[in-house]
Amino acid sequence: MNRINQIIDQALRINPLKERDIIFLIGNTSKVIDDDFYIVPLRIYNQFIVIGVIVSGEKIAQRIAKSVDGKVDYIFVDSEKKINDLNSVSTSPGNIQRAVSEVVTKSILKSYKANDLTVDAADLFISEYYSKDIANLGGKKIAIIGSGNIGSKLAAKLVERGADVRMYRRNKIKLDKVVEYINETKPKYTVAAAFASASIAEACEQADIIMGLTNGKEVIYEDTILLANPNLLLIDIGKGSISNKAIKLAHSLNIEVYRLSVESALEGMILASISTQNIFRNNTGRGSYEGVKIVSGSILALENEFVVDNYNFPKIIYGLGNGSGDFELNPSKEMIVQLKILEEIIERNGL
Repeated sequence: MNRINQIIDQALRINPLKERDIIFLIGNTSKVIDDDFYIVPLRIYNQFIVIGVIVSGEKIAQRIAKSVDGKVDYIFVDSEKKINDLNSVSTSPGNIQRAVSEVVTKSILKSYKANDLTVDAADLFISEYYSKDIANLGGKKIAIIGSGNIGSKLAAKLVERGADVRMYRRNKIKLDKVVEYINETKPKYTVAAAFASASIAEACEQADIIMGLTNGKEVIYEDTILLANPNLLLIDIGKGSISNKAIKLAHSLNIEVYRLSVESALEGMILASISTQNIFRNNTGRGSYEGVKIVSGSILALENEFVVDNYNFPKIIYGLGNGSGDFELNPSKEMIVQLKILEEIIERNGL
């Protein structure tokens, strides 16, 4: 565990006053890797420092979690089941979340979905890339080569943004099912659609965007790029899905090749996870002020309960619950009186 201790020490040196939380990620991968784990790059954000590892099995995940427990503020473990671990230490093969949760007792344990991070990062990056285009992604033709878990989820998002997405994967039966699902579940007035392509060439012809999502396997070559539009956006999401010759050709044609970064999506996920924890544990509940009933957080308000920002220290009144998950639009005279009482309480107490 020397390497693990070294990256923790590095994070502590960067954070001598402990003004930032230290987040330790434990991800897992279906890729064949040379060692039991590899270390992910250290990332520094405004509110926290992120370090971590990608593991190849449950046993090493459990060993690492036990080693870092109490040395970091949070341990985030990938909850996706990607590993067919025949030597599982939990009740289900490949469930590193279960294995890690058995040994973590000091640090705060949270779960996340690494594949969804990639999906969100790609969706946000593409939208930002076209942010100065008045139509944004509307009418764009996108080719997704490697339409597995990540590619399928990403395709659904991009179709909803108005792009036609042509998808390719070797298993035609599974591909057809994914395309059918996307088109059946997209919003009613979304004209854009997903399409199943019989070949990579068919998917990439006249494409505005090509994304490679294979697991480190080259699938995008020189002829693929020549089929696309001249102002092509080329993104390697699968890390190694674009051949070296294709990359060189792209550069000769003034086409920049992007390797997806999850930097912003990772920050957003951690912030949202910690915020959800704080809201659920500290702001969610029921209370009463001078007989006026209040509720906050994700609890459904009953009739005659006022929804506020924090039932412990209310500062904002959002409305009067109707008992069905919405606000009462025509409150009774009695409830109007109670509303005034609550407003006076908040003002008087400086809450």
